[in-house]
Amino acid sequence: MRFTDSQIRRLAEALVSALGNRGGARLKAPKERILARIEAIIRANLSAEDDLDTEARRLLDEHLRNAPPGMDQQKLLQMIKRRLAEERDIPL
Repeated sequence: MRFTDSQIRRLAEALVSALGNRGGARLKAPKERILARIEAIIRANLSAEDDLDTEARRLLDEHLRNAPPGMDQQKLLQMIKRRLAEERDIPL
């Protein structure tokens, strides 16, 4: 899924706001610095998931060459992606 910069920014702001409103966190650094770091983490996670998708599709293509006809490609892709995510410790 693709997110725009403004969507990522709003998500980061919502996280900081929710933590502050619930008393779960007290800011020790400037809010802009915290928001920038959260945005960077979100972007890194999205990038890792994109890389995971690319690798899963490559493995799917390799597997389909030897697979019997009629195999559910979407289900197989999800299984491959889930397995790769587990191996690489990437939350989905």
